[in-house]
Amino acid sequence: MAGTAVSELIFFITALMVSSAVALVLVDVIDRYAENIEESSSALKGDMQSRMTFINDPLNVPYDPVSGNLTYYLKNTGTGALSMTDIVVSANGTALSGTSISVKLLSGGARWSSGSTVEVVFPVMGLTTSMDVIGWASTSGLNSAGASRGSAEDSFVFRVREV
Repeated sequence: MAGTAVSELIFFITALMVSSAVALVLVDVIDRYAENIEESSSALKGDMQSRMTFINDPLNVPYDPVSGNLTYYLKNTGTGALSMTDIVVSANGTALSGTSISVKLLSGGARWSSGSTVEVVFPVMGLTTSMDVIGWASTSGLNSAGASRGSAEDSFVFRVREV
């Protein structure tokens, strides 16, 4: 009888050790899962707060055929600030960003906040008033500290008006 008690005690201790190891693994997996959910929700929150919209008249987008400069007007329709330095614009298959484009905040401030509009001027050669053009723009959202969070994009089909 003493032999069975010892073997049962050994099996009991082994079962406790195995169940403790399994519990530790499950706690680690759940912790990693929670961290991933937190990161995903933060990115989604940034995307939800970052919105912009073309406010150009689609039948009257300003275009200078001599310089080839096309002008977009983009309004921040989200609840957070957007980056003016990360803007990428495209028309007629030409995508430009950085020093290739001119970005001006029409309200005169330093931050593209909710409700503000920017004017983006960039060169696109060969546009005519009789053709439909597909244009798009994208940028990143900013958190209160100025770090990138989320993204905003919009596209539209338009015709140019020579200025």
